[in-house]
Amino acid sequence: MLVKELHVGQLIRATLNEQNIKLLDVAKKIGISKQTFNGWLKKDDISVKDLFTISEAINYDLVKRFCLPNENEQETKVVLHIEVEKNKVNDVLKIVQDKQLYNILKNSE
Repeated sequence: MLVKELHVGQLIRATLNEQNIKLLDVAKKIGISKQTFNGWLKKDDISVKDLFTISEAINYDLVKRFCLPNENEQETKVVLHIEVEKNKVNDVLKIVQDKQLYNILKNSE
């Protein structure tokens, strides 16, 4: 599997452009100002929670944009690296579980 290295904010901005989605529309859906959302897109990292929130708002899986399938692989795999403060682990696991990613990852072990 090949993994793309890309500025996360640029990836989201490119996806929005491809899907003809306006920043203001996404900002409204996730409950923040256009200026705040634009600030997110200037950062090279975004929390997993925010990435899922944006994905839901635009009805598009942004995580899959980071991976290119290798011609020799039967299935595409995603490497997910999450760094959280120790006291936030359960909160993040709850979010991941709510998105059903927990069960998918758990069953793939």
